[in-house]
Amino acid sequence: MADLNRYVDKRYEDHDLAELTEAPVGALRGLGKSSVAALHKALGVRTIRDLAENEVVRRAQELVLLAEHPEGLAATPDAVPGEPTAEDAVTRFEYDDVTSEQPPAHLSPGTDGTLTRSEEELRVDTERVGRGKAGVRKHVVTEHEERTVPIQREELRVEREPIARDAEVDDAGIAEDEQVVELHEERPVVSKEVVPKERVRVSKAVVTGHEQVAEPVRRERIEIDEPDPDPSAQER
Repeated sequence: MADLNRYVDKRYEDHDLAELTEAPVGALRGLGKSSVAALHKALGVRTIRDLAENEVVRRAQELVLLAEHPEGLAATPDAVPGEPTAEDAVTRFEYDDVTSEQPPAHLSPGTDGTLTRSEEELRVDTERVGRGKAGVRKHVVTEHEERTVPIQREELRVEREPIARDAEVDDAGIAEDEQVVELHEERPVVSKEVVPKERVRVSKAVVTGHEQVAEPVRRERIEIDEPDPDPSAQER
């Protein structure tokens, strides 16, 4: 198998040749993103096959071949069977250069009078690009909560009980005295505790959508130019 390192980027080395022909043109070794964008804008190519079959690229190759074989249509006795010759290049150039503005009379002598009609086909592929970074972060916010808490407190109560006249009382007498009772009450005590509430996990999911693309395509049309009728023949 051919050494694909010379032709394609490392990402495409494990692809077979059939897949490589339909791979994005950026798979070719030495082409950066700006070059790929320029090729697409100037020539409308998206895949390696598009670039290889592009009309402008083909004509450039044929011109180089003509320059290397200035003898033109002259036969080359040392030509290797199966390899393209200058004659092949000239013939292809003359056939492909015929447009609707040139009548069949402009075909070079020696051709078989056939034209190849070609048209561009729109091929749409996708490439994986970055669309930005996404993440999840947490921050602390302060809120105020109110709670109602039941509290108890002690209050002083005085109970009066009558004493019978004939009852015996040890501390009977007239003097100053007092009784002191310590009162207690409950007060709210606030404390805080950190409690885990939920676990957040970040993952990615692939969502398939549909996007419409539109590109102008060119196609060749065949027009037939008939000679004008001879007026003298019509009178006869």
